[in-house]
Amino acid sequence: MVRQLFVGAVAGLMLMPLAPSPASAAPVEAVQWAPCEQDASALCGTLEVPVDWADPHGPTIDLALAKRPATDPNARRGSLVVNPGGPGGSGVDAALRAGYSDDLRRHFDILGFDPRGVARSAPVRCSLDRILDLPAGPITTATAFDDMVAASRALADDCRTHSGPVFDHVDTLQVIRDIDAIRAAVGDDKLTFFGMSYGTLMAQQYAERYPNRVRALVADSTMDHSQDARGFAVTQAATGQDSFDEFVAGCARLSECALHGRDIRQFWWRLLERADRGELSDPDDPSYKITQSELVNFVVGNLNYQPYWLAIASELERLDAGRPSTTPAAASRRSAENQPTVVDFAYQAVLCQDWDLKARDFAEWRSIAADAQRAAPDLPNPPRASVGAICLGWPTPANNPQRRITPTNEAKLLFANALHDPATGYNWALGAAEQFGGHAELLTYEGWGHIVYGRVACADEAIDRYLIDLVVPAAGTRCAAAPPPGTTANNARSRTAGPADGPAPEMVPLRAEPELPTWLF
Repeated sequence: MVRQLFVGAVAGLMLMPLAPSPASAAPVEAVQWAPCEQDASALCGTLEVPVDWADPHGPTIDLALAKRPATDPNARRGSLVVNPGGPGGSGVDAALRAGYSDDLRRHFDILGFDPRGVARSAPVRCSLDRILDLPAGPITTATAFDDMVAASRALADDCRTHSGPVFDHVDTLQVIRDIDAIRAAVGDDKLTFFGMSYGTLMAQQYAERYPNRVRALVADSTMDHSQDARGFAVTQAATGQDSFDEFVAGCARLSECALHGRDIRQFWWRLLERADRGELSDPDDPSYKITQSELVNFVVGNLNYQPYWLAIASELERLDAGRPSTTPAAASRRSAENQPTVVDFAYQAVLCQDWDLKARDFAEWRSIAADAQRAAPDLPNPPRASVGAICLGWPTPANNPQRRITPTNEAKLLFANALHDPATGYNWALGAAEQFGGHAELLTYEGWGHIVYGRVACADEAIDRYLIDLVVPAAGTRCAAAPPPGTTANNARSRTAGPADGPAPEMVPLRAEPELPTWLF
């Protein structure tokens, strides 16, 4: 089964207005560009920044940068800095991938950076054994709670040992200082930024700290950094339940669905009960019993980026019937001889510095989990709602604990969110938009899945026009949903994925090898 810790995302610290950072004076020649090793059609470089912006003359690290220059130098507006989310996503990879419109590429250098602690930018490194030592199941007893506290603390201590001083300075408040250094180093007076998912926290906190340096900031699939641990759990559970409800309703109306005409919720609960009794065999390996957690992870995971309703229904129907797949996946087992002993793993360090998600004790954990379960009655132990599991033993206070944003920016931000997004729910988009008030507008995609850009022309054109010409969509702008994958209407479409993901992601399998514990936002 996939080993996942169901934790989620962000935090903040009350900021007083601060003086401009020394990076604002960084010279244009601070970045020496050269063809990228992995793609000679793009340019790569590095920018030196302090490990800790509170100590600007102390130790430094190099941030990895990549850009695709604007295709029409005469129409160039500057750089469009991009971040694909995570925490732990590579902005270098995001810049090198296709997916941005021809109009954006004509007017901007598409410029990505690996955030501090990620990929090529002084990565946080951890022992694989310590990561896989993290308990995989839901925390339902005091003993399980104590085990997670101990295992997550041991992981943090191990990662600090392997990573050095950058480990304690990978929060978003440090990252926005880096972003401002990048802006200055490439010669832009103001920042044009496209943040997706976890990158939307960067957009919001940059606008708050540097309100006069904002040209245009897009926050696509939006974090709400005001949620405390309980609020985070409940809002994540609620948006997961909403996506499950949409799956049920969608299959009820689509004749192509394998569960069309059945009581889908009743069918689902019968599967869950069989799994709970240890009676739900994998048809391709009858000796293996599918668990409740695997069922829930399978469904939620395949609602994340695309509404794979038809494929989910077909697999659940096959599982219920005990019918072997026509092309069973070959079992893969990782060889210890080929396993790295230390791997890149920024997730815990970023998450636990950006959010205070710790419960004081098992009683508080159980209380929060109960509230989350009430918000998601069809998802036992709702995955994303298990707040802070990986942070329970975090040894220091969060650097950037959650709080409300206090915006003063004159140039409006543009939020974009799907109405039915199980990762960054519409409830978060409404919360972030309420905090920014007249300093931002919210564009609503009336469909399903995580990341709006690349799904429908209505939203893409509005985002492009905002970034290029600074035309903010009218208040209340909404874009109709694209048909779900696999339907006749969808098969006639050519656009189904955005720049954060490249091609549409593959289905999450029902059974998989253990993976690093992450939820990507």
